[in-house]
Amino acid sequence: MKKLISTLAFMLITLTCVMGQEAPKVIKLNTPTFNEGMKLMEALKNRQSSKGFTEKEISLQDISNLMWAALGINRPDGKRTAPTGSNRQEIELYAFFKHGAYYYNYKDHTLKLVAEGDHRAITGRADAQKAYLNLLFIADTDKTGPGHKPGDANTVSYVNVGYVSQNVYLYCASAGIGSRARGGWNQQKVVETLKLKDSMIVVLGQTVGYCE
Repeated sequence: MKKLISTLAFMLITLTCVMGQEAPKVIKLNTPTFNEGMKLMEALKNRQSSKGFTEKEISLQDISNLMWAALGINRPDGKRTAPTGSNRQEIELYAFFKHGAYYYNYKDHTLKLVAEGDHRAITGRADAQKAYLNLLFIADTDKTGPGHKPGDANTVSYVNVGYVSQNVYLYCASAGIGSRARGGWNQQKVVETLKLKDSMIVVLGQTVGYCE
């Protein structure tokens, strides 16, 4: 019943945004479900980079599962689904929908509005703009310590983001949703739109959506 109510609420959010009203400040995500989708080996078999994305709506439950799979907390000690060198946890996740750009707050499993409106165009190449969801993985270099030049992500952050991206790929394969890791973002516009600190660098983008 709670899942149905949450899904209906998310559909109402989408409809409200289409009608031109304000995007919600916070989207409360559902508790992840662990008894659905493919087995790991089958998901690995089906993992691929997709193309031909559409704006077909992704359910709130799938978005909730996806965010948790990417970078959620999976243990009582606060550690997460993707490893980071020396547990620095420097990777932040931002989600771009047609109605707004959101920060994934893994501590309370919510999406928090950062910029209202459609900013998908700044996240990657042309076909990314047609997808229901675009993700940006951003490294806070203040957390990685010495060994990086000002304005550059530490090498370990590229490795760490690879783990997160693969988590997204595997969940999408399991759920029958398309995905593609990509470059082509506009760093300056991303910084301005999300109001990022100087130490925060976009490392990778990933498009998520149903395909034609």
